[in-house]
Amino acid sequence: MIRSILVPVSGSEKDLVVFETALKAAQLHHAHLAFYHLRVSAGEALVYEPHTGFALGNALRNVLGGLAETHDRRALLAEHHVRDFCARSSIRVTDTPLAVEAVTASWRGGDSGNEYRLIAKARCHDLVVMGRFTEPNGLPADLLQLMLVECGRPILIAADKIPQSLTGTVMVCWKDAPEPARAASVALPILAKADRVVVVTVDEGDKAAADSATAMARQLAWHRVPATAEVIGRNGRSVQQALLSAAQKCGADLLVMGGYSKRPLRETIFGGCTDSMLTQAPLPVLIVH
Repeated sequence: MIRSILVPVSGSEKDLVVFETALKAAQLHHAHLAFYHLRVSAGEALVYEPHTGFALGNALRNVLGGLAETHDRRALLAEHHVRDFCARSSIRVTDTPLAVEAVTASWRGGDSGNEYRLIAKARCHDLVVMGRFTEPNGLPADLLQLMLVECGRPILIAADKIPQSLTGTVMVCWKDAPEPARAASVALPILAKADRVVVVTVDEGDKAAADSATAMARQLAWHRVPATAEVIGRNGRSVQQALLSAAQKCGADLLVMGGYSKRPLRETIFGGCTDSMLTQAPLPVLIVH
């Protein structure tokens, strides 16, 4: 059961979509939303700021001053976004569990550090809900990938639009491999709430793949999950294109998939399908490494 959800807050216009996605997940099990803004110092942010590698003297001081002002403004906006969202959504803000079943929230925004502080924070929660960063924010551009590999928790990636639901139709991206198996297991608290689950595998000329998808759908039935299996052809498309087409066809509200990568992250490349889903999928994606 998902009872504690970490929601990193950026202080940007992306926050609302992330908050609404997190709330949809929290409502399934009356979970607690732990809103968290990591305050990145100007020195830490400089590492990931483009075009600043050659700044010296006054130019460097100006860059650092500008970064400090930007991050101060983001911190204020982050808290405002959280307080406003909780008030509008009638979510009680508390640091301790309530005796009644209800979605609650907490806010913490004073911590300073780099991405590894955020990773450490994530390890203490059941689920992380994040958005995709589209502009420099003092954290690495590959933060999603880094979180996926290092935090040990499932990550729900918000899309660009507020979802109407996460549990109308859920599509499980299946392959006979450890990563999808872990993803399906971790996603059970969400799958059990779904109206419909479709286990989809891509036909790559191996009949065993289809048999495995059917077996997975049958296994989910033991958890009272209404699942069916479907084999789709590539038809000249990449795997990710075939999966996204299938998701659109079945009206999926959520994708569930395993993440493929090797360590150390920054010396290798994520599998093409995983990386594409992390950065481009038009619907929410629950991904497990």
